[in-house]
Amino acid sequence: MGSSTTGEHGAREPLDDPFVRQVTWLVDAHGGREQLARASGNRVSPRTLDNWCRGRYPRNAVTGAVRDLDAWALENAPGYPGAARAPRLVETCGPAAAPPVPERPAGPEPAPAPAPEPAPEPATAPAPWWRRRWPAVVAALLVLTTGGTTAALLVRDGAPDPIPPLPSTGDGRLRPETTGSLGANTFADPRTLQGQGQKIPPDTTVEVRCRYYAPSIPSVTPDGFWYLVDSGEWAGRWSPANSFMNGDVKGGRTLHNTDFDVPVCR
Repeated sequence: MGSSTTGEHGAREPLDDPFVRQVTWLVDAHGGREQLARASGNRVSPRTLDNWCRGRYPRNAVTGAVRDLDAWALENAPGYPGAARAPRLVETCGPAAAPPVPERPAGPEPAPAPAPEPAPEPATAPAPWWRRRWPAVVAALLVLTTGGTTAALLVRDGAPDPIPPLPSTGDGRLRPETTGSLGANTFADPRTLQGQGQKIPPDTTVEVRCRYYAPSIPSVTPDGFWYLVDSGEWAGRWSPANSFMNGDVKGGRTLHNTDFDVPVCR
């Protein structure tokens, strides 16, 4: 990155702006602005992403769009935020963003002020016997407890990290979706493909609550979304969105791999 520069209004230029750097990394990591907008469930439009990449982003407040994209990226964009070598989006815009560093006026540097002489330390009396023995007591206790603490840490390190719960909240309205000619598989968790359940038969209409982005297998591409089914014996299970018609005509050409009218799970 180049050196820091400021514009005519004192705002940071995109050259080293951490917000612009983070947005640009997300766009590049997903292949472009339109691809990022589609992958994130249209939380931010391609036009807004273009403005952000050019340095025209919210500077007076952290908007809902910034919070939504930040939350989505934390869960679905591996490497965010560290890969861009910049803080999170919610930390680099609005009033939380650091102000620009003013440029130092030209001219000779002022001579540093002489350091004040340290004040003499007052003489201290020797500590009582019980204070002098206290460090030895603490050291003995640490020796006794270190072994048990180390064993507990080793046991915890060997355990796998728990998988966070899946979001399952829509907007309160269910949407009907019809399976295609091959039907649709169902799983308990689309991220790990655990708990494969009974398949939804072909040409079957079910109600879905919301959609979740989890490109865990190649067959869910290009969109990578799953539907949370909320009807029949498949209620509470996840099914690939591209296994449904999504408004396309039966027997016709596939135009939609996802029905984006279905809200993103929260």
